[in-house]
Amino acid sequence: MTWSEIQPLLIQGTLDTLYMVGCSTLIAVLGGVPLGVLLVLSDKGGLLRNAAVNRVVGAVVNVGRSLPFIILMVALIPLTRAIVGTSIGPTAAIVPLAIGAVPFFARLVETAVREVDAGLVEAVQAMGGGAPTVVFKALLPQALPSLVAGATTTVIALIGYSAMAGAVGGGGLGTVALTYGYQRFETGVMVATVALLILLVTLVQLLGDAIARALSRHSRPDGAALRWTVRLGRRRTAALAAVVLVPLGLAGYGFGSQGEENAEKGGQPLTVAASPTPHAEILQYVQRHLAKKAGLRLEVKEFTDYVLPNTATESGEVDANFFQHKPYLDDFNEKKGTHIEPVVDVELEPLGLYSHTVRELKGLKSGQTVALPNDTTNEGRALQLLADHDVIDLEPGAGAEATLGDITDAKGLKFKELEAASVPRSLDDVDAAVINGNFALEADLNPAKDALIAERAKDNPFTNFLAVKDGNQDDPRVQKLAELLNSAEVRKFIEERYDGGILPDFGSARAKSASGS
Repeated sequence: MTWSEIQPLLIQGTLDTLYMVGCSTLIAVLGGVPLGVLLVLSDKGGLLRNAAVNRVVGAVVNVGRSLPFIILMVALIPLTRAIVGTSIGPTAAIVPLAIGAVPFFARLVETAVREVDAGLVEAVQAMGGGAPTVVFKALLPQALPSLVAGATTTVIALIGYSAMAGAVGGGGLGTVALTYGYQRFETGVMVATVALLILLVTLVQLLGDAIARALSRHSRPDGAALRWTVRLGRRRTAALAAVVLVPLGLAGYGFGSQGEENAEKGGQPLTVAASPTPHAEILQYVQRHLAKKAGLRLEVKEFTDYVLPNTATESGEVDANFFQHKPYLDDFNEKKGTHIEPVVDVELEPLGLYSHTVRELKGLKSGQTVALPNDTTNEGRALQLLADHDVIDLEPGAGAEATLGDITDAKGLKFKELEAASVPRSLDDVDAAVINGNFALEADLNPAKDALIAERAKDNPFTNFLAVKDGNQDDPRVQKLAELLNSAEVRKFIEERYDGGILPDFGSARAKSASGS
């Protein structure tokens, strides 16, 4: 990719990251401060001593802090969809980011408040101050430098979390790094993204340290602290205004940009979820060269996994998807209870066996390790490919859902199951790997030229197609896209762009399914 192509991706990714982090920081502060103060006040010796409340709040905070963020984000997909209406994009990522950050910041608040001199609290109480006065006139003002340091730590943690959110369609710099850097093997994009994340973290740390030091210089010991809290008023107001207004401004950016996009599109576009290569590339060709003339507004959302495109189509977050074949879809519908149906076949991505060390198939020896995609249908497909070329023996009748347990003779080979997108990266760590055609292309491998063995195109059931939720097959926008995907222009694009690594395979997927082919 050229710099002119990378630059807009990085700019948009940075803005999305700031939007996610800013909004979730605001929620973390608003939720974490009361929880942290309550933990102190309700603890033994606290102003509002209550063991039951302290245990419950402490348990909630501990549970929230114990969950790895990527697991929390996936677990909260239904809640996220219920709150913001979608589980993909920067706005959706704010929900798990905030829920993960609140307990994290609450513990930092608790630590900061406990550091306040007990003598100051006693002095406020001696002057007739109740719990609210102690909290707002003594504890929080005195703890403010530590609270700022804690907020700085939280923001930095959220920047890291936001990058992980890119793994499940969260947007931001994480999505840029995964989709364009990792999946497409664009080292320049990965390096630029890492540099930007380092820059963001460094700037946040410098700013947080500067504010904390400035606040600490104004602190006074003993009785002078009470007079200092009065003088702090304007500074505290300014700090709180910044904490609130900056995230609100970023929220305005997020919602405003969405509104501008809708206004620019002048109506409902057809939104299609797709894997980066070749699916998104084919759709982007249609978007740039064919859609406008056909009167179709097309929006392409890229995903790096095989689950979210179908769940997003089922929930209506996207209108269609283009990334899968019929055996995978049938298995997914059965296991997940979804209702996705194919519309039109587009292309075939031959599965192939690749190696950086073995030059021909007979060079694969006993004791060596072969990596396989770990999803049900593609693992079965990989095992069938190996069996068809006498690399292994399978149980008679083992079909597209064959597993390692169906191997009757592995001929001394060892197998390592990996997520399909990760298999190309494993080539330096294993002796050979069976790689999906799209991921092979992203790794600059061509099934027609580089594979030790590859699937045959004739009578291959693994053609990739455009799919929609059942009932949407006759949407005029879907039909228009189906026609464009089966056009002579797209056939030429596939043949020239992928040089035999991807094969055009046009036709009505519904007609083929009905005929049993």
